[in-house]
Amino acid sequence: MHNIKKLLALLLAVVMVAGLFVGCQGETTTTTKAPETNAPTTKAPDVETTAPVTPETDEPAPETTEPAQPKNDTMVVATSPLDQKFSPFFATTAYDMDIVNFTTGYMLTTDRGGNMILKGIEGETREFNGTEYTYYCMADCEVTQNADGTVDYDLTMRDDIKFSDGTPATIDDVIFGIYVKADPTYDGSSTIYAMPIEGIQEYRNSLAQRCFLIATEAEQGYTAEESEEYMTAYLAAGEAFAQEICDWLDENGYNTAEDTVAEHAANWNYDLEEDATVADFFTAIREEYGDVILDMEAESAGSSLQDLIDEQLGDRADYFKELVELSDVQNIAGIIKTGDYSMRVHCTKFDATAIYNMGFDITPLHYYGDPAQYDYENNKFGFPKGDLSIVREKTTEPLGCGPYIFKDYGNSVCSLEANPYYFKGEPKIKNLKFQEAVDSDFVPGLVSGNFDLASPSLNETTVAAIKDANPNGELSGEVITTELVDYRGYGYLGINGNLVSVGGDGTSQESKYLRLAIMTVMAICRDTVIASYYGDRATVIQYPISNTSWAAPRPSDEGYRNAYSTAIDGTPIYTDAMSEEEKYEAAAKAALAYLEAAGYTVEDGKVTAAPEGAKGLTTETAYEVMIPGQGQQDHPAYGIAVKAQEILRSIGFEIDIQDVGTSVWSTQLNANTAEMWAAAWQSSSDPDMYQIYHSSNADGKGTNSNHYQIKDAELDEIILDARSSADNTYRKAAYKEALEIILSWGVELPLYQRKEATVLSTERVNVATLPMDSTPYYSWKEEIEALELN
Repeated sequence: MHNIKKLLALLLAVVMVAGLFVGCQGETTTTTKAPETNAPTTKAPDVETTAPVTPETDEPAPETTEPAQPKNDTMVVATSPLDQKFSPFFATTAYDMDIVNFTTGYMLTTDRGGNMILKGIEGETREFNGTEYTYYCMADCEVTQNADGTVDYDLTMRDDIKFSDGTPATIDDVIFGIYVKADPTYDGSSTIYAMPIEGIQEYRNSLAQRCFLIATEAEQGYTAEESEEYMTAYLAAGEAFAQEICDWLDENGYNTAEDTVAEHAANWNYDLEEDATVADFFTAIREEYGDVILDMEAESAGSSLQDLIDEQLGDRADYFKELVELSDVQNIAGIIKTGDYSMRVHCTKFDATAIYNMGFDITPLHYYGDPAQYDYENNKFGFPKGDLSIVREKTTEPLGCGPYIFKDYGNSVCSLEANPYYFKGEPKIKNLKFQEAVDSDFVPGLVSGNFDLASPSLNETTVAAIKDANPNGELSGEVITTELVDYRGYGYLGINGNLVSVGGDGTSQESKYLRLAIMTVMAICRDTVIASYYGDRATVIQYPISNTSWAAPRPSDEGYRNAYSTAIDGTPIYTDAMSEEEKYEAAAKAALAYLEAAGYTVEDGKVTAAPEGAKGLTTETAYEVMIPGQGQQDHPAYGIAVKAQEILRSIGFEIDIQDVGTSVWSTQLNANTAEMWAAAWQSSSDPDMYQIYHSSNADGKGTNSNHYQIKDAELDEIILDARSSADNTYRKAAYKEALEIILSWGVELPLYQRKEATVLSTERVNVATLPMDSTPYYSWKEEIEALELN
């Protein structure tokens, strides 16, 4: 029953409507999803650059003046499977973001320590490990903190930037991209709308079309009588809408015409009174989603809700559409064009994360939008507000001012070609090809010559293969060169709080106990498996934050403890004197107590019955753990899940392990249909938690990146308070409190912090041209234009 609703919910285009029912979206984000080998997530759209070669003319240098290309002018990079969402607006996995970052230009960049470069046009010099490096980017940024508490960010971009098709770039291209990401219908990963930019909430929360009229003030552009007229049509259309759902269920075999409305609603996971009407059914839908417009025409047998409203309004439909447009907020007050190559971002208050969001994409208006629909002075920004269809059309074929040009994708290969207009000079490697492969084939492919560069998961098997390939028996030698840095993210196992719950209420204490039972067992299985998989190249971590962050709790900090190591009565589950087997037994006992508190029946040391709305008693009702091991069990979380399955089974509780490919993993995670999964997060320089944990991004709303479905008002308040302070001591304490709340929900288990490896063919890549002092924030990608082949 539950799955029917979820399936159909994926087909609903949900648009927040104006008026009293519009909720605040929050402020900004800097923590972003990012890649993990075999566990893909998303990457912050940062392009970090240094050591420019600035073109002296507007045109590419004549062919006769270019250095001779080596015989092999193509570098093949091994990558995990791509989703082909290569748009800077809609890319969702880190591997797709690699393509985006090579083809897109950004206003600002960061240094090797992850700090923002604010004077990139002439170059800014920073010291790192005793060496001075000069960094260049496409813009400068001047920050002014005003006496009234507001903050201005004045951005000036270079005036010689060209897109790869030769079209000059201006500040209009940047403004266009900002308006795409601030649009009410935008559903990509960016949370620019959460920044305290003056007017951005009002712009995003007002829709120029299909808006729900509820206000009655004259200055809103309509009268109380007009509002009542629209409301009457809206509710009548809602009844027809609910009836069409019932009809669809009948026609597709879920119900029969003799069933009551309540029985139809139950198949959509709504619990209504036996004598409920279609009006009651629609009221239940409104209570869950808020006053929204639901477009079901892709799957239902009937019309969209808006079509039904228009039918009710009849000849008055066009009048109301025009009326709504008059009352709509037409621009973002804090996005101010100050010149052909400059703009100001005016924020209503200080936000510690805001500076990290100033590296805006420079996205070509003439390609992703419609120049005929751009007129800054008249509040036109390259597309109809509320309609991003022309932007979405280009999702699979990016164009920008990055170092490379997208050529094509086919036969599991994405091909890029050097951009002659790149502001730091045309890259020396003419062609880049990203070849899809599974992780276990990365190193063998380097040895055989199929790949030139890869970033494999550095497990024991991979390390042995690299050492075997090099005559010196080391990680770097005549055949393969290996670069190691601390990964600025961490591996984790996640649980969807909505799906793994008791009685369908993921926020209840019983639901938390259920998840804590599972996590308690998973947690004790980490040490042995991670040590076996990674050796000394990874460590188990206890809090859901990268150890590379200044905000990460340290073992010496007061209150530090291992994740999920406390029994339901608050006492420690383990002692230092326990053997490994004794710890497994203690974890099972603790989990059993949590399950009993969650409402499971326990007899003779095993659960024998589940509470209503919960599962896990049989293999048919087992909660599913999705591990993206590409069907080869090649993932650090796989062994953890297998051992946890054994322990849980000993107390009568079942989980089902599914080893899947990246596309299945990505589809289910983005659709919020994955009950449990393994993946990784990657953080930007600032540890802000808004994107991943704030309630506004749960239940498919906002960025849809709160896959845990945490909805906690206290956590939301801490996240917003922490980002409003410039005191990192205060912020670290606040984030520690936030991390404890996250763990109390039982939805995320931190697994490991590992070393990140870049392995190259020593024979085919000129390793002397790699950047010096690579860091988690600075790799070969940041100096791709200088990299050479042998």
